[in-house]
Amino acid sequence: MAIEQRIWKIGDKPTRLKTVTLESEQQLEELIVADISILNPNWLLIGCQVRTDFDKYIDLLAMDASGSVIIIELKRDKTPRDVVAQALDYASWVVEIDDSKLVDIYHDYSTKCAISEQSLDRAFESKFGVPFKDVNYDGSHLKIISNYDPKGTQSPASPKPQLTVRLPGIT
Repeated sequence: MAIEQRIWKIGDKPTRLKTVTLESEQQLEELIVADISILNPNWLLIGCQVRTDFDKYIDLLAMDASGSVIIIELKRDKTPRDVVAQALDYASWVVEIDDSKLVDIYHDYSTKCAISEQSLDRAFESKFGVPFKDVNYDGSHLKIISNYDPKGTQSPASPKPQLTVRLPGIT
């Protein structure tokens, strides 16, 4: 079933905003990189096109104030089974990485995107008010953004359904 969430401009009279179609996952990724608050204002983006140990690329990685790593996968025209399998592969990699790997991921991202905060420690403390080293990591989260509709009834301009899965940390 397609999910549609309309967005309105509130003024003297509510006005429904026009739906637009993005041409590619890359276009959506660029918008999210420019402003992660599109998905969640309480996330810190730490990586873009992050290469895993099994030579695959995670679209985006973020963190929340608790230190949870959020895997953000942007999908277009893929079956739910393919998307979930890929996301679970990524999650199996993320739960095994340590803080030093997260620091490296952020350094690569901040260098590539010319972000002024070159250190994950400084970026994390600037965003959340606590040093990264003082955070007790509590797991990973998957965020899958997809437009798949098996019945073909969802128009390309429809808002993208989202699936969020919480994965407890391995201790």
